[in-house]
Amino acid sequence: MVIPGRRTAPQTLPGLFASAPIEGTALLMIHAVVTGLLIAAAACLLAGLLLRRLHRLDTPADEFHSAPTSDGWGIALYRYRPAAPPGRALPIEPVIVCHGLLSNRFNVDLDDRHSVARHLRDAGFDVWVMELRGHGRSRRAGTGRLWPFDWTIDDYVRGDFPATIEYVRRETGAEAVHWVGHSLGGMILYAACALGLTNRIRSAVMSDVPADMSLIRSRKLVGALYGRIVPVVPPVLFIPFVLVMGWISPRLLLPKYGIRCRRTMLRIVANGIIDVGCSRVALHLAHILRRGRFVSWDGTIDYEAGIDRIDFPILQLAAACRPSPEATARALIERAPARDKSYVRLGRDGGFGEDYNHFTILLGERAREEVYPLIASFLLERSACARPRTEGARP
Repeated sequence: MVIPGRRTAPQTLPGLFASAPIEGTALLMIHAVVTGLLIAAAACLLAGLLLRRLHRLDTPADEFHSAPTSDGWGIALYRYRPAAPPGRALPIEPVIVCHGLLSNRFNVDLDDRHSVARHLRDAGFDVWVMELRGHGRSRRAGTGRLWPFDWTIDDYVRGDFPATIEYVRRETGAEAVHWVGHSLGGMILYAACALGLTNRIRSAVMSDVPADMSLIRSRKLVGALYGRIVPVVPPVLFIPFVLVMGWISPRLLLPKYGIRCRRTMLRIVANGIIDVGCSRVALHLAHILRRGRFVSWDGTIDYEAGIDRIDFPILQLAAACRPSPEATARALIERAPARDKSYVRLGRDGGFGEDYNHFTILLGERAREEVYPLIASFLLERSACARPRTEGARP
């Protein structure tokens, strides 16, 4: 009954919030949900940071070097001196190993079981693992900082590549070097061919390196828009949450990336992804995918044409399980004019224990037994000369 002139009392929810109006109850529920989500996110973040700390790895290289570039960067180099019994002949040429996009040295040198670098060391090579500018311990030489984030893939090709080769040659006294590049680390090599910078390459192994970008053309604008607005790509914001997800439910991550061991996956995420990347690199890559051709930042240099100038021995290792057409990997060998060239499809139909994907080629559980020996054998057979192990070699 409504009495004229009397204010109606607010309705309530009996048994729940007897003293609260409906509107207030909704606000309280929203507040509780938001608070709960924030607490859960904070707990997840702390757990992720703890997991990352627990799974942090050291790099047991014999030496650390920094190769100066012409524009003021110091390129981090981790040297593994050859491990071979006294009296065993050692290859003269050192091997430079280069990682892929948004990764670092752990992409090719994770731990004792997942390290093509240490396998090549044990095969007798003088191995140098490099980190591109802005990755790992590669910093501006003057300040030790990354800022400003103003580099592109051009700088990897024109700056980091020649500086690393000349530094390694100077330190070792070698006339030429072998190159092992994974993904972008291999693209840098044939881009350098387009600029005539590969006259000191003895041979090369390419790990699932795309060569025909027209087959993976994409007109998605997300990467391009982000790169124009924000100067950095911050994987560090997501790594803790990915670690927690991988620890709680490995099946969410392991099948997608082909890594069957949870500890290995956690180690890769905790160590092998850079904290902060450069948006201009992502923007450059977006331009390449949209154009369907690997070109320079300003579009004036056709890096992809460098494939037609490869005149050194080359091996392409192609993943059998892949999201992109296999033809983009096969194109490297089909187009390269080198007389000594090989293509190996890493799949069960080729006699391998699994269908390797882009990640498991170098970090899979079978890679040490099936993939690394292929790389070592190819490089050993193409080493110019050998010498007995000396006192300076790793015992």
